[in-house]
Amino acid sequence: MTTSVFVANMMWVFLLANWVIEWKWKEKFADFRHQYLLQAFLILAGVHIAWLLGTQADPFSAIQTQLPLFALPLVLLTSKPLDRKEMGIIAALYVSTIFVVSIIGLVRYLTIPDLPYRKIVPFISHIRFALNICMALVIIAYIVLKQRKGWMYLVGGGLSCWLMVFLLMIRSYTALGILAVTSVVLIAVFGKRIPRIPRITASLAILTLLLVGGGITAYYCLDYYHLRPISTQQLETYTANGNRYQHSESEFIENGNYLYRYICTDELRKEWNKVSRIDYDSTDMAGYRIHETLIRYLNAIGMSKDSVGIAELSQQDITNIEHGVANPVYLQRGPRKMVYVLCFEFENYKAGSNANNFTMLQRLALWHNGWEIFAAHPICGVGTGDADNECRHQLAATNSPLADQIWQTHNQYLHFLVAFGLVGFSIIVVSFVRAIWLSHSCRSPLFTAFLSIALISFTTEDTLATLMGILFVVLGFCLLCKRSKTTLNPKL
Repeated sequence: MTTSVFVANMMWVFLLANWVIEWKWKEKFADFRHQYLLQAFLILAGVHIAWLLGTQADPFSAIQTQLPLFALPLVLLTSKPLDRKEMGIIAALYVSTIFVVSIIGLVRYLTIPDLPYRKIVPFISHIRFALNICMALVIIAYIVLKQRKGWMYLVGGGLSCWLMVFLLMIRSYTALGILAVTSVVLIAVFGKRIPRIPRITASLAILTLLLVGGGITAYYCLDYYHLRPISTQQLETYTANGNRYQHSESEFIENGNYLYRYICTDELRKEWNKVSRIDYDSTDMAGYRIHETLIRYLNAIGMSKDSVGIAELSQQDITNIEHGVANPVYLQRGPRKMVYVLCFEFENYKAGSNANNFTMLQRLALWHNGWEIFAAHPICGVGTGDADNECRHQLAATNSPLADQIWQTHNQYLHFLVAFGLVGFSIIVVSFVRAIWLSHSCRSPLFTAFLSIALISFTTEDTLATLMGILFVVLGFCLLCKRSKTTLNPKL
């Protein structure tokens, strides 16, 4: 599931083919009335099919990516449940595979120059892989607490620390937040079942991480917004060469300096063209307008945007600007860069800037776009096949620059509301809440952790829009949710 999309596709198709060839229909559906989760998945499939009516999209293309979402539950939930040993083997293989992929990612990170963090994981989306890391960490903790062996504490602790570091490498800060919330939920719900010392240790570790993480974030936020000398002194009218400065009233701040003050375009153009082979009115190697990169870079190092500022640039600074580095902090690795990027995105949001290239702004824009569509079709939505098209048309209608590249809502709940409206959304939610409630699955720490991870991921991603997201959700539900009493192995 975390190593190859092709293999993952082959896996679910093979399971379905084997299920059909195996026959035994009577045995498979003998306990259907007790299989609450299977009923929920069939209802989900039914909603998708029913809401195809009246849509303009081709029926098959509209649901082809969703086929594993319907087929796998049917196969897994009408087959014999796995026993405790088989579940243990699957858990070991799952965690081991994630560890191996993370090592491959580390090798890529160390050997491939300028490798984007999104490409560190070679096989699947780094976002989906991060969800699997979250689940792997929960499984490791569960096994260690169950076994209570000294060497397992060491191995489990070391492996967990490495996977946490890898999450930082791929900049999956959302996954870290998911882990924090999930840990709090598990301790709150199952705290009495955890031995006293591990419970206290885990609680203190989570509290420490939250305090340290919050403290570091607050420190760098304050540092970002702490005004530097050039931004606190009285504004000067002329440069050292007697040319007039441009001072915008905008209070856009980056690195403690007002970005749109102390700008002299004529001096910048003249002096920059003397020191760089890339023309001032051209684009840098990253595809951005180089004069914007130059202004941001000078601002970030606390220099005026004129001939004096250009004179202070080293050859390395010039090279950085030519390569599209707008802030020297972005050359660092660590939380400071993360916080500065988020603060810069927030400043762009306040200024009403273009959402392109800004993760936070893109999500806000897409959520607002999806909500506008839902507000126009609140009862039954726009239909299964038309959700993406409606998102694209709405973005185009509002002249959004995202119209040509991103059409989804980046929120699974919002996607369901757009496609199915309140009626379809309510049917889906009620059916799954009923299945979880009647099966008493939330008494299981593993299932509760999985459910927390999945539901939180739904707030920032269309998790069910990709094969790997579907497999994560379906396999988690089908393997961890309790089955009916007639088929359930009491040891699981």
